[in-house]
Amino acid sequence: MLFVYTRHTPNCDHRDDPKYRRCRCPKWIDGYLDNQRVRQSAKTRSWEKAELTARSIQDAADPMKAAQPVITTIEDAVAAYQADEKGRNLSKETTKQSKTLFEQQLLPWAKHRGLIRVHDLTVPELVAFRATWGNNGLTTNRKLSRLAGLFSFCIQNGWLNDNPALKIKRATVTSIPTGWFPKSEFQRIVDATFAYGDWQGGHDFYARADRLRALVLLMRWSGLSIQDAVTLERERLSEDDKLFLYRAKTGVPVFVPVPPDVAATLRALPSGNPRYFFWSGNGDPQTACKGCAKRTLNGLRILLSQAQQCDVSVLPELLAEEM
Repeated sequence: MLFVYTRHTPNCDHRDDPKYRRCRCPKWIDGYLDNQRVRQSAKTRSWEKAELTARSIQDAADPMKAAQPVITTIEDAVAAYQADEKGRNLSKETTKQSKTLFEQQLLPWAKHRGLIRVHDLTVPELVAFRATWGNNGLTTNRKLSRLAGLFSFCIQNGWLNDNPALKIKRATVTSIPTGWFPKSEFQRIVDATFAYGDWQGGHDFYARADRLRALVLLMRWSGLSIQDAVTLERERLSEDDKLFLYRAKTGVPVFVPVPPDVAATLRALPSGNPRYFFWSGNGDPQTACKGCAKRTLNGLRILLSQAQQCDVSVLPELLAEEM
């Protein structure tokens, strides 16, 4: 059995206590393996890393553990996984979601629980981790899928033998069909955009009413998501008022006709970039999309709730698309 102790420097305030962990003095390993004395430096000043080294030495000397995975810390596994995601050129939104789950949630939680190794993330521990999320069923299942991806990556690298995330039961998801606005309510939404012009502030406040109205009408008649609508290029609108688009699943090009008045509204929009209807062409499209969605949703919610003209609780179904 091996144990870790601290070999204090002469000026350390805790030099009389070899079991003191928190100082930055060198850590050593001592004990017996197969009746042979083992006494060596752990080559670290971290007590936790020294314990990992001691366990590795013990496991290497145990013939029953010859096929056991390589001991890896949770922090190192997360860093390697994120580097792999970056190397696969995944979207910024995908890597951002992984960073939120692993860096902002998993690592701080594991540190608080005293979990160091990947092996420490057992099924009961992960169930306790899931209880801290407070998300709905759909988001919870997506996070579990990301955890399963992390552990699958660990298995591929020889750090784990099985995937504990796959042993956790998925959350129940209640699917509610997305509704739609009746013609009367949709017309009230369009009418509300005219009042948006009374709001001032910002370099483009004079055109916000027209831009907001054009965005709502474009999404209504094209079926585009808000991100695709915000980044739509002007050349996609033909002279005969048809939008040249591609089917999302098959990639087949299609022409979607829009009413002449909607096409005229789009063409008349002022823009900082002549290539696009709404987007400036600078920065991340995802950021521009979220900013536009926030302004659109908040503006319509305030205006319509003041007028008490329609059910504003369903506005996110039109504008706040999941991104």
